[in-house]
Amino acid sequence: MQAHKDRSLSFFAVAVCVAGSLVAACGGGGGGGAAGPFANGNGNNALSSSPAPGGSPVSCPLGKTWFAKPGTASPHGALQGWRFYPPDMTVNVGDVITWQFTVTGEPHTVTFPGGKPLPPPGDPSVAAPVGGHTYDGTNYISSGFMFAGQSYSVQFTKAGTYKFYCLNHGPEMQGTIVVNDRGSAYPKTQADYDAQGASLMATDLSAASGSVAEFPFTMGGTHLAAGIAPGLTAAPPSNSSVLRFLDGPSLDDGPVSVAVGTTVTWTNESNNAPHTVTFPIAGQDVPPSLPPFAPPSGGNTYDGSTLVNSGVLLPGGSFSLTFTKAGTFKYACIFHDDEGMVSTVTVH
Repeated sequence: MQAHKDRSLSFFAVAVCVAGSLVAACGGGGGGGAAGPFANGNGNNALSSSPAPGGSPVSCPLGKTWFAKPGTASPHGALQGWRFYPPDMTVNVGDVITWQFTVTGEPHTVTFPGGKPLPPPGDPSVAAPVGGHTYDGTNYISSGFMFAGQSYSVQFTKAGTYKFYCLNHGPEMQGTIVVNDRGSAYPKTQADYDAQGASLMATDLSAASGSVAEFPFTMGGTHLAAGIAPGLTAAPPSNSSVLRFLDGPSLDDGPVSVAVGTTVTWTNESNNAPHTVTFPIAGQDVPPSLPPFAPPSGGNTYDGSTLVNSGVLLPGGSFSLTFTKAGTFKYACIFHDDEGMVSTVTVH
């Protein structure tokens, strides 16, 4: 249901802030927005900024280009790895890292804060790109939400050690880029980074699968998990999640069945993802115009006649709903419906 992703992006389409500062000469200070990544329109291997009033464009010759990936997922989307693959890289001044978004569904950002505070959890502004494609450790740049088939490139113009983050998944999804002086020996090859990334992907997806077996609630249909975190027994540590409503230790559990008058509670058991519990009018889909960050609506009882939305459930948050009419009612997390986070409740 790609309309939901379009809905999300249209909701998040705030004005794009483009940094006006000049691109620094390699190894110098100052960084900012260039009009597009790594092309100055003249066929030269340099990145040029717009000139300051009365000044000349400043360019930074390109070095080596490296590749990495943000996030991974199982084919059905239920199991997610929320890490940069690999999380840590060492490059030289002038080098470029391109993060390739190859997995459908869950969006990620590549964000270098430049010493500035990160936006609070649930801030819708994180979906918009900010700044340009160069970084010197002082300027805030972010890809905004990126999906499969897209990429985001950053050129590093000053030596230093720089943290970066995915704003959609909190501080757990972070990495470190070490930038050495131009001409320094590289400690690893691209093949080394690819192998490290592939190993971490396998670890995270395995941990997500294992966490299903550690389902945290007594089964019975009245307390469900709206997403879960990697299992406590996961080793080595992982950063992953399960994008499903769970009533038991299996991704294949059938719909929940309860009696009229029953109250069902959903708890966000993940440690890194927001979710919603959203019941549309019976027989309809969730309206494409409803944004994921929409406030709670419809109250805490449901008979199928009106839409009920929990609002954003951050990790640890719960939502309870009492069913007052018989029927089979489908519902969704409107952050993750495209990844298959949909289910039904049968009321008898």
